[in-house]
Amino acid sequence: MVMGYRRMHKGKELNIYAYLALKWLLACGVLAAAQAVFYLFNTRIFHVEGLTEWAGVLWGNIVFGLATVATFLGPYFLMMLLPFGFRWKRWYRVTAEVLYVAGVLLMLIPRSANTAYYQYTYRLLSDEIFSYLGISGQMGSLLPHFATDYWYAWVMPVAIALLFVIVNSRLRFGERNKYNKHLANDLLALGVGIAALCVMLRGGVGRMLQPEDAGRWCQPKNTAIVSNDAYNIVRSLFVPDLVEKDYMPAAEAEETYRYGQPRLAVADSTATDSLPKRNVVLIVLESFGQEFMGTYNRQEGADTRTPFLDSLALHSTVYDGRANGKKSIEGITAINTGIPNLMSIPLTNSAYRDDNFTGLPAVLREHGYRTAFFHGSYNGVMDFDRTCGKIGFDEYHGMDEYNADTMAQAGDYDGVWGIYDEPFLQYTAKRIGTYREPFFAEVFTVTSHHPFPIPAEHKGEFVEGRHPILKCVEYSDYALRRFFEAVKEEPWYMNTVFVVCGDHSGHGLTREYNDYDGWYRIPMIVFDPQQDSGIRSVRIVQQTDLFPTLVDMLGFGDEEDVPGFGESALRNAECGRYVYYGNGYHVMVSNNSEEPSRHNITVIMGKRATGEQDDIKYLKALIQQYNHRIIDDIL
Repeated sequence: MVMGYRRMHKGKELNIYAYLALKWLLACGVLAAAQAVFYLFNTRIFHVEGLTEWAGVLWGNIVFGLATVATFLGPYFLMMLLPFGFRWKRWYRVTAEVLYVAGVLLMLIPRSANTAYYQYTYRLLSDEIFSYLGISGQMGSLLPHFATDYWYAWVMPVAIALLFVIVNSRLRFGERNKYNKHLANDLLALGVGIAALCVMLRGGVGRMLQPEDAGRWCQPKNTAIVSNDAYNIVRSLFVPDLVEKDYMPAAEAEETYRYGQPRLAVADSTATDSLPKRNVVLIVLESFGQEFMGTYNRQEGADTRTPFLDSLALHSTVYDGRANGKKSIEGITAINTGIPNLMSIPLTNSAYRDDNFTGLPAVLREHGYRTAFFHGSYNGVMDFDRTCGKIGFDEYHGMDEYNADTMAQAGDYDGVWGIYDEPFLQYTAKRIGTYREPFFAEVFTVTSHHPFPIPAEHKGEFVEGRHPILKCVEYSDYALRRFFEAVKEEPWYMNTVFVVCGDHSGHGLTREYNDYDGWYRIPMIVFDPQQDSGIRSVRIVQQTDLFPTLVDMLGFGDEEDVPGFGESALRNAECGRYVYYGNGYHVMVSNNSEEPSRHNITVIMGKRATGEQDDIKYLKALIQQYNHRIIDDIL
């Protein structure tokens, strides 16, 4: 590339300032191209409404684009603006060019990678990516699948990079006339350059540009096409995961939002304790959204894939379920601790991973329960085994334990993530059958996950349809049928409450499931074999509600508060809410008190808030309590 300075080009040589201006524009063009590709391959997720918002999106891209280029290429431009003659030395220009090319690639690569990954998380990348890659999967075996299935995530950036190299190689600046004096011009250019870099880096002349400032130019749900991943990663490296909020006085925040929920009072706790304690089997389904189920989609033409779950729902209490995050590591934590993920990094990956939060299994263990967690993936994935030990599970069963069992077969491994759902659920049923009662068993499936494998013996049996996840959903539903067939004759079956929910929603395939209130919809089904009648509730039940709901359902008689940010679904049977964190914004969706089937949406991003005033105040109090309690470890 450096050869281009003298040998590869015959065109007119530029003066150094015109040269640097073109280099700046070229870097901005590369970032703009990456932004365009990101949007084009994720159009179903974003919904820009009208020319006014489009104008805001474009202007926001300019502001964040300039800040990003200043962040990654500031050292290069400062090197080239220094008023010294060694700028024309070959070694210096080679060093500067390496910095320039590296900076441009560092802007391009994260945005391009998230072109594919964003559809899973709906989040910009942050510094979390450096730790998450090490615990999230068998990357060596996943890479070929990513390269094939998400070709655009590498073909498009390679094309952009090649074009960049071609254009960049044609830019050169000439030698200076040694008889002219340039010091005054150089000093002026250095001063102007530093000032310009500072203004662009800060996003203007006011306070430093913040990730949540993207909401100034568009709806919060569209901020990912205003900001970009490279900028977000750098910003997250230098800011804490959480900061204290002071929306209102602490006493007012505590009065508005009460942390922890009191357990339901039981009139005669002695009589309750004399009854057999109910077992609990909690089934968490990987990437299961309501969109895949007939129970939640009864309109004509819906492509639903869960005949067994739909039949089970007819004899169950069915809630309008919501996840508190878009990652498994967030969902499992919310379910078992009652703590949602209201920051850019999962709690168990954050600086607060060692906080003393209480888990549902620990509470059940205090009441004599044997507790076990089953997950068909390899041991250590997402630190689930460590987390499970911390929150009170007696046992952890992963792929290591499965492979040590006599029922394990070579074909049970999917080649990427873990054990197929059918054999692993059969293993879970077998192990549960050896437990003394009462017990709490939680099983987390794996098959309905990219690269969406199906066991060889079932190839062609389940139809892919409009997305490959659908065949896996249908297979997992079949695996659940086989699980219930295996356990329904067990002596403990009638004394067991089964809860089925998703860890997070899957790919939103229709407009309804690609919006504030659609991205997080999951099944939430409670099946009690002792109660054959079905109940369909419009109440929103979030993952954090499961902890207090199960404690109430089991009838524990003491009045100690259930820690966490959830609320028992047995209270206020029609009105519930859920909260989640997006790209710098917080959202709360709640049942309308007068018409529960209608939902109120509240969004807070920086100093901007939309929604009913009482809901805004409630959400602010919740965020303030959340940040304060996690930072000070008083959960």
